Amino acid sequence: MTTLRNSHTAATATPRLNRLGFVSLIVGGAAFFASGPLHPTGSDEGDKTEQLHSMLVDTAWYPAHLVALLGFACVAAGLLALGHDQTIRDRLGRLLPISATVAVVAVLGAVIHLFAATQAAAIEHGGTTPLVAAFMGVETIVNPAWGLSVAALAVAGGRTRALGNRIVLPLGLLGGLAFALATATIAFIDTFDPLFPVAGLAGIWLVATGVIGLTRRPALVAGQSPRASAHGAMSAPEASRRGLWS
Repeated sequence: MTTLRNSHTAATATPRLNRLGFVSLIVGGAAFFASGPLHPTGSDEGDKTEQLHSMLVDTAWYPAHLVALLGFACVAAGLLALGHDQTIRDRLGRLLPISATVAVVAVLGAVIHLFAATQAAAIEHGGTTPLVAAFMGVETIVNPAWGLSVAALAVAGGRTRALGNRIVLPLGLLGGLAFALATATIAFIDTFDPLFPVAGLAGIWLVATGVIGLTRRPALVAGQSPRASAHGAMSAPEASRRGLWS
């Protein structure tokens, strides 16, 4: 009796965590998408340091990065919640915990990003501080890693139907790669700066993936049809065929 009760509790908890995870992806994706247009554009004059300073002193810096912080935090929470689903873990393998770890680090990076504006005076005079150094590390290492993880999740998740599907897969792939390339090079060259608007596709993918996850029937999310759930597990080929249309 105790075993059955524990099994029922676990079965109930997983759908709840799934819903929390997918809702978090929706909120996170919307916030990430919105943070792009809110971000200060800065000046095109001077060198990279002068351009950065013009953005740091812009009044839009804090609102834009608070929204971005919300986005990164919700994405991290969503991936952590979905990590409790055995089916999703099986389909994505080690990619899911790795991506969740990257997402958590990106949240810490977003906090550093937010408060980088407090170092505007030091940057203006050509100086540097530990926070400025951390900010540059976030911009050129952590953010690209986050973009690459989104692209990888879009491909793996779309192909296995664990996250999203093959229709929305290109959104996450293009958006994630664009964000990775643009952030990795922004401190050095302007060539890939036009990719930042394209990075917004990653936010759209996150929203679409969350909606798909919420509307997909639980039985199909678990790789079973309602009929198979009542009469036993279906064969792997049949589960694959049914999953194709979920």
